Amino acid sequence: MEELVKRNGKVAYMDISTTSIANFQRMRKFTEISKSKNATEYSRIYVDEDGEVTDVTGYSEEISYAFDLYKGNLVHQKLVDITDNEKTGNDALVKILTVDFSKPVGSGYEARLRTYSVVPDAEGDSTDAYTYSGAFRKNSGFTIGVAQVSEDGLTATFTATQTVAEYPVTFVVKDSSASTPIEGAKITIEGTSYLTDATGIATVELATKSYSTIKVEKDGYTAQEDISVTVSTGAILKEISLVEA
Repeated sequence: MEELVKRNGKVAYMDISTTSIANFQRMRKFTEISKSKNATEYSRIYVDEDGEVTDVTGYSEEISYAFDLYKGNLVHQKLVDITDNEKTGNDALVKILTVDFSKPVGSGYEARLRTYSVVPDAEGDSTDAYTYSGAFRKNSGFTIGVAQVSEDGLTATFTATQTVAEYPVTFVVKDSSASTPIEGAKITIEGTSYLTDATGIATVELATKSYSTIKVEKDGYTAQEDISVTVSTGAILKEISLVEA
């Protein structure tokens, strides 16, 4: 039987701990927590087919947020500290646990944990309450697991069952002699292709493992077919030089 999943059926918790022991607190008093997947597409037209073909090649998840500031709210305090003190890098990272109450698992619920960069936008744009807004932008792959929620629903614990880690790999393709960027170079990774932009750059989200047969090609240049890269714990920059044929 079909059953409507209400908006409060998926609830977000933020780790506010300053130690290695997580402390997930419910993200309360938010007026917006809206998720966008921001899928990256690769489109092309094959000469023997009608119309365009499109594949999804990656995701750059983003969560827009807004909240009315409440004293004593530890999640608010964490975000205000990042915003007011203009923190950057690792100091601006937060872990968010999304609990799906529509999917019970034993005595808990299916949940996904991911690290995001806090990107503040505006504050104080309401005459009724002091507000903050911005976005959480994907900084890591996600971990699937089970969340146990307290009786009052305000705190949660998380047990991981499966890690789906992805990190951005930025390919920079240049002409070997002139060191100028090559636009439209095709990078093929395990059967999926990506094209570099006008700056010779293509950024791809790849799962954690080693890749050894990456192919880079462009008309007028000698293709490279054995490029390797190992994705493990963070973003990677891979520079590639092509020789004119």
